[in-house]
Amino acid sequence: MTKKNIVIGDADSLIALFLEYDTNHKKATAILKRLHKTGTLLIYPNTAIAEAITALMRKYTNPQLASYITQQYKDNRFIVEYIDEKIMKNATKIFNPTGSKQNTFFDALVAATATQLSTDTIFSFDAWYTKKGFKLAGDRA
Repeated sequence: MTKKNIVIGDADSLIALFLEYDTNHKKATAILKRLHKTGTLLIYPNTAIAEAITALMRKYTNPQLASYITQQYKDNRFIVEYIDEKIMKNATKIFNPTGSKQNTFFDALVAATATQLSTDTIFSFDAWYTKKGFKLAGDRA
């Protein structure tokens, strides 16, 4: 696999794919179709899946959708990269605790996972990743 064949997913893309009233739902589904059509692997860090499930419970108060994504994970419906010590240590170098509260350690884990898997593209709607030198899957040609 080359870096053009792998995209790392962030929790916001996972939420947008499944939450039909999310403002990025249509865009997310179009991006996912394009990724499938081009044979690109969409890999989610296990922490992004956990973050999405938690956000669906807390922010969106949607236990049914949280349960659905949990079941999708149990059924191996996602390609998952499990966070190891190397990724975790790299994320500590990326994370800025005095930066915006919108850019969390979870985001740093996604970026560190992309670095570990030698890809420059992230499936997210968060411009923070572009500031860190990554491309967003929606901007990818």
